[in-house]
Order: sequence, then C-alpha cells, then structure tokens
Amino acid sequence: MWCRLGYSMIEFGATSPLTIALFVIILSFVAAILAEKLKVSYTTVLILIGFTVSFLGISGELGNIPLDRTIVLGLLVPPMIFQAAMRTRYETFRTIRKTVLALAVFGVVVSALASGAILNIGLGLPLAAALTFGVIVSPTDPVSVVNALKRMRAPERLTTILETEAYFNDATAVMLYPVALSVSFSPLHEVGVFAYTLGGGVVVGLLVSGIAEVLYRLVTEPLAETTFTIVVMFGSYLFAESLGVSGLVAVAIAGLYMGNRTMRIAMSEQTRETMATFWEIVTFVATSFAFLLLSLKADFRLMVTFSPFIIGACVVMFLSRAISVYPIVGLTSLMGEKIPSSWMKVLAMAGMRGAVSVALALSLPESPFKEEIVAMTFGVALVSLVVQGEFLRAYLKRSGVS
Repeated sequence: MWCRLGYSMIEFGATSPLTIALFVIILSFVAAILAEKLKVSYTTVLILIGFTVSFLGISGELGNIPLDRTIVLGLLVPPMIFQAAMRTRYETFRTIRKTVLALAVFGVVVSALASGAILNIGLGLPLAAALTFGVIVSPTDPVSVVNALKRMRAPERLTTILETEAYFNDATAVMLYPVALSVSFSPLHEVGVFAYTLGGGVVVGLLVSGIAEVLYRLVTEPLAETTFTIVVMFGSYLFAESLGVSGLVAVAIAGLYMGNRTMRIAMSEQTRETMATFWEIVTFVATSFAFLLLSLKADFRLMVTFSPFIIGACVVMFLSRAISVYPIVGLTSLMGEKIPSSWMKVLAMAGMRGAVSVALALSLPESPFKEEIVAMTFGVALVSLVVQGEFLRAYLKRSGVS
C-alpha cells in the first residue's frame, strides 16, 4: 500500500494541484493539534509552521503560488467574508451598525491618514509612499480576531462589531487603494467613486441574493442547496467586479442576506446544518491556505534590511488604530450605541493585519519605495498576527471581558 501511495505522489508530481491541496490540509491538521496542545492561537502555529517549511525548503509548488490580489481577494477572502456574514445575526448587527460602519469607513480613512502622517514626519518616508502604506495596512484581519474571540467566548455584540468591521473595512481599503496610487486627487470625484463602488456592491449583493432565494424555493436537496451557495458567493463577487463596484461588499451583503433571510424561510433545518458545517470547512481550508502563503512568502533578508522601519511601522499601526477607534466609538456611543470602556480597549488592540494588506503591497507598481513598503507590510502583518494576537487573547482572559 505504501509503495502504491509513494508511486502516486511521484506520478502527480510537485506541480499537481492535488498534491498542493493535500500538503495544505496536512499542515492545517498538524497546526490544529499543536494549537490545542500548546494553548496558543491556531494562526500563530500556522505561521510558525510556514516559516519552518520555508526555512527547510520543503514547500514545493506551494511556495511558488503567487500571493497576489487575484488569489487573495478573488479566491481566499470571499469565503471568509461570506461565512462570517452568514453567522452574523441582523438583530445583533442592528444594535451596533453605526459603530461598525463608522469604523469600517471613517476608521480606515483616519487610520490611513494618521499612519501616513506619522511615518512621513517620524521616519522621513515620502508623503505619497507613507499614505500608500497607510491605506495598505488599514484593514484589520477578520480571521485572527474572530479566532481569538471565539476561543475566549467573547460577548456576541463585541464579536459582531469586530467581525463585521473587518469584512467591511477590507472592502474600504481595496476601494481606497487606487486613490492612494493616483498622482492627482479630486475630493469630489473620489467621494463619488467611493459611494458608487460601495453602493453598487450593496445593490449587487441584494440582487444576487434575491434571485438565489427564489431558486432555493424550487430545490429541496440539502447538498444541492449547499453547493449552490458557492455560486451565490462567487457569482456576487464576479458580477460586482464586472460592473466596477466592490465585490467584497457584494459578498458581505449576500452572506448577511443568506444567513438572516434565505436560510430561515427557504431552507430546512437539515440544509441549514449541512450548510453551516460545509462553510466551516471551506473557511478553515481558505484560512490555512492564506496564512501558510503569507508566512512562506516572507522575505527575511528584506525584513532584516528594513527592520528599523518595520519596528517603527508596528508602533505607528498601534497608535493609528487607537487614534481611529476611541474618537469614533466615543461618538457613536453618544449617538445611542453604548459601548463599554473595556470593549474599546479590545477594539483598539484587535487591529491585526493579514493577507489582504500583503496582497495589496505586492500588487504595487514598481517604484523606489516598493521594496520598503512590501517589507514593512510583511513585518507589520506577521508581528500583529503573532504578537498582537497573543496579547489580545491574554488581555481578554485577564480583563474578564470574555
């Protein structure tokens, strides 16, 4: 049997998609076991495994897969956003929607401007490069934050704030990215484009979801219904992108609609259970793939070269997150959405960066500062995912928020 297995692996070769998928699943399984035994975050273990695999030179074709916008934004991020949105209860979201939307839109803008200004003044980075970096690292990583909160069993409203903010601010950063790269800036034009991109994503998400709900009423097979959600997710993303609007916003709206309406009125209990299990598995694999790629693509030589800038950038990220969180949450609290002060500290500490930021950095056009921005983005993402993630878990445990 082992001979046949070995022969099969050779036959498929290092370039086989099946070999790559098997490699990712095995590493994910090992990471899950170690995380449970060591009592640390699954994300942290997965990144450390990726570093080890890269150092030993055994990543094979997995290490050759490009970590670009097409892979990350078009393949890996949509399942994470869709599944998180399906789990979000609208009744809970409605009680904190002002806070979420303010953090997801204005929080990203404030964070980008604050980090750009501090980097320009403190580290001498040219203003255009500093603002571009600020936009790139402004979105928080939804997976790491949610994993930390799940393990600590944080309150549902707090989890909903962080989760929904994360998948909406990913879309905001992607929409601001071309603005940061443009040489000219017209506030009225850019605000109009932003509103069109955001609003168009919402309309596409609702349109695709409405059509899907009608079709779901015609099908009673749980597996067929579950499989069709893949069409709803990628269909909403591709349709939105083809119209020049936000595919990530469309996916988030489709997930919210699916979880709060379609699953309740057009699906049986068996279908809902099947679908929940299916998307948990899909998200687990996509998350594992994203963080393995992130750690495999880290250029240690480049990160050592720009280590002073990385350290400075990490400090700036912590500061800019606090600068954006406290005023915005304080204002929305005055508007009726009362947020406990202990939660505000969690919100400030939970600004972890991830694969979306790295993909945007790697997609930058060639410039004298591209290497510097890429190294800083990798450094900030890895430090925040590992160090900040563990600090967040420790704070939640010690503070009694969970």
